Amino acid sequence: MASILIKDIPPDLHERLREAAVRDHRSLSKEVISLLEEALAERVPELPPPIELAFPLTEDWLERAISKGRE
Repeated sequence: MASILIKDIPPDLHERLREAAVRDHRSLSKEVISLLEEALAERVPELPPPIELAFPLTEDWLERAISKGRE
């Protein structure tokens, strides 16, 4: 399993993490993993805005584009 080292954690944040770990009956490492999993699960990938076309893509236009150059 992979490991990471986090340096320079502010003392107040470290204390809050330690208290949360005690409250949740976890080791400090397990508490951090749990918090990271929770934070990353809430992220929803952003979709780019739709492209505005110069003309509407109709079914007829698509059929002509597909068949263009075909016999």
